[in-house]
Amino acid sequence: MVQKLFEDKNLVIVEKPAGLVVHPGAGEHPKTLVDWLFENYPEAKNLNWPEPERAGIIHRLDKDTSGLIVLAKNPEAFQKMQELFQSKAVLKKYLGLVFGKLEKEEGEISGFIGRDPHARRQQISKSIHFDFQPGKVRESKTYYKTLHQYQYKNYDFTLVEATLGTGRMHQIRVHFKSTGHPVIGDQTYNIKHSRLVSKSLGLSRQFLHAYRISFKNPFDNKQVEVKSELPEDLKIILEKLNNAK
Repeated sequence: MVQKLFEDKNLVIVEKPAGLVVHPGAGEHPKTLVDWLFENYPEAKNLNWPEPERAGIIHRLDKDTSGLIVLAKNPEAFQKMQELFQSKAVLKKYLGLVFGKLEKEEGEISGFIGRDPHARRQQISKSIHFDFQPGKVRESKTYYKTLHQYQYKNYDFTLVEATLGTGRMHQIRVHFKSTGHPVIGDQTYNIKHSRLVSKSLGLSRQFLHAYRISFKNPFDNKQVEVKSELPEDLKIILEKLNNAK
């Protein structure tokens, strides 16, 4: 169920549950967050959106990533918030559980991200030392901080706080996979051991939750900061790890 955590006359910040698609994709017609917006704000349906099928969608979360997302109630708010995102004036933080023990307590993962030519729905991350054709890949940065270490069945895990330096598709998932520490539960970007332990834990979606977002409201210049707790399915996973011997 979608939950509102902040609202004014131009914006609404909600918690998106895992499994909900943000907007329709090519050939896909499941219920989306755009449908939720129109159901709760029917007047928005008749406004002049740049892309009606993505009405109100300023940024996105992957289908199986839960957490905070900002929606615009009108095209003016959409444009102003997009400008904030493009100028990197919006702080977005995630909680993620990754496979293995990270070598550093905090650090940066960077490189170019582009589509995998052999798997249309996947992204690949390449070292910035490689040369690529312009337009095929985009520079990306993720900053992380270790919050807690766990062990389960002789495997190590790290709970991290990840902060987006850029906002590329699947960025956090791709970045941690590229370092050999994929997000637990990720069904796309994984390795053999992370697949096995995700199945053992009973987690079939990525352990990734957008838990904090902050920015200056472009309409009144007041600071907006919203936080979201881990959903129950992810809390259960941490309880299993805490109780592991």
